Amino acid sequence: MASDETTPLLRSEATDSPSQPKATKAKTVATTVFGPANRILFAGFLMSFTLGITQVPIIYVFRLMECDIFWSHHGPFEGPGDRCHRREINAGTATQVSIVGMSTSFSGVFNLFICGYFIKLWGPRWAFVSQTALLGLRVSTQIIGVTIGGRTGEIIFQAFQAIGIIGGPRGYQLVLNTAVSELVAAKDRTAVFGRLQGSIMLGTAFGYLLGGVLGDVYNIRRPFETAFFLYIVSTVYGALFMPTGSGSEVSGQKQGGRGISAFFAPIKVIVPHRYRLESGKIIKNYGLVLLAIGIFLGVFASGYAPVLLQMYATSEFDFGTTENGYLMFGNSLIRGLFLLLMFPKIISSGRDWFNGTHVEESAKHTSESHIPISPQDFEVAEGDEVPQEPTQVPDPDEEDSGTGFDLFFVRWSLVIDSLVTFFAAFSSNGWQVYLAGFLLPFASGSAPAAKGVMTEMCAPHQRPDAISAITLVESTATLLTQGLFGLVFAAFSEIDRPSLTFFVNAGFAVLGFTVLFLARFPPENSKRIDEHESESVTEADTHPSSNAETIQESSEGEAEEGE
Repeated sequence: MASDETTPLLRSEATDSPSQPKATKAKTVATTVFGPANRILFAGFLMSFTLGITQVPIIYVFRLMECDIFWSHHGPFEGPGDRCHRREINAGTATQVSIVGMSTSFSGVFNLFICGYFIKLWGPRWAFVSQTALLGLRVSTQIIGVTIGGRTGEIIFQAFQAIGIIGGPRGYQLVLNTAVSELVAAKDRTAVFGRLQGSIMLGTAFGYLLGGVLGDVYNIRRPFETAFFLYIVSTVYGALFMPTGSGSEVSGQKQGGRGISAFFAPIKVIVPHRYRLESGKIIKNYGLVLLAIGIFLGVFASGYAPVLLQMYATSEFDFGTTENGYLMFGNSLIRGLFLLLMFPKIISSGRDWFNGTHVEESAKHTSESHIPISPQDFEVAEGDEVPQEPTQVPDPDEEDSGTGFDLFFVRWSLVIDSLVTFFAAFSSNGWQVYLAGFLLPFASGSAPAAKGVMTEMCAPHQRPDAISAITLVESTATLLTQGLFGLVFAAFSEIDRPSLTFFVNAGFAVLGFTVLFLARFPPENSKRIDEHESESVTEADTHPSSNAETIQESSEGEAEEGE
């Protein structure tokens, strides 16, 4: 094609698209579908699917082992009905399952520190491979426990959960969330956290369903054998297809991952931070601390809900592995679809509503700004001066200003969760348990929204540690809720009132959103004071006469940087 004075010097995608070859378009689509973010989402689906296969059978296995233990001490069973349908067996099962849950969660807390250290040393890909391989080793010990059975089988289950200290479910989720935070723009980070959580929930849903069916159709060992095979597949997938960051990012992670201070860096994130207001006043913001406490109470209240629904349905309505599989399948499926499809739209629309239309128009104008590439794109300057091309490209990772809605969403999610949990206590039929399991997912989304709030409150270089910190809070809450509420359910089962556990759960949810209502973002236009500036700030506060001079010098320095 002949060129003239109107032909752009730089060709854009828009000008090339009419003549773009079909092969190039297909390559672009393939790059999008199989891009780094989608590969991470599929890794989350595959791992949660593998983990979900064994979750329902574990509860049923412990009920069978407790049943064998009980009748070995009380003579052979005589009479009609299910020999395992006794209050003593239900209480013993709840106790043993809570011990397994405590062991798993306790290992998960340490796993976060170790896996976070692995991420800084090796990067997300090989940290992910380490977690999948060790989880495969753990499920192989569970196969041995199922085969032996009885008290010995229970001890094998509980003891070898300690493998999760080095490689466990919390570790692989931390790897995936860290990888997402490095690949996604700040304004889309919360939505993608939700999509990742939705992928994990979908995998869990299909894992619950398959695990229950395999346990009924074949034998109780088959779900664990299937999971072992899928862990091998996950390990190979992670080694071949997990995305890695750029060379500078990986080297930076390795450099920052050395030393004891890097090992305990997540703990240092959840502390009050100082901010300098526009007036020069120094304040201390407790938003991160209150956010962590609120999320802790929220997870503490809702973390036991899936296990509680299964235990309650098993003891009161004689649910087996198939019924519990359908229950957990529906619960996780709705939660996954909610997080994948509805959650991103809620966050986007909610931020627009929360901030007002003028913020939306300003952000849209900023995002749509582009570099002129043709003579017609340049505006005519006054005085017939020659227009100049822009010298600075807009930052594509510009921090989003709408995360105030994320905190709003976290608060009200716990309100809905407390109401659904409260009314679940009045279930008198099996279908009502299914209804509660289907309604609870609509209160989900607090965890990915909390991750978005946490990363927004922290400095950019602290994002991996911030994700580790919020995951650490969730794991600690899960550790305590598995132990405490397992014992509470066992105590209420002894007096034949297991439904009272739902009221205790709802009470902690109310306490959680009460604390979250006290959490606040730092004031607008305030500047965070880093740790290395703390000493100078303290000296300035100690010597009031020089305080004004310090603020003035700081303002002049900032002005020079702006110029």
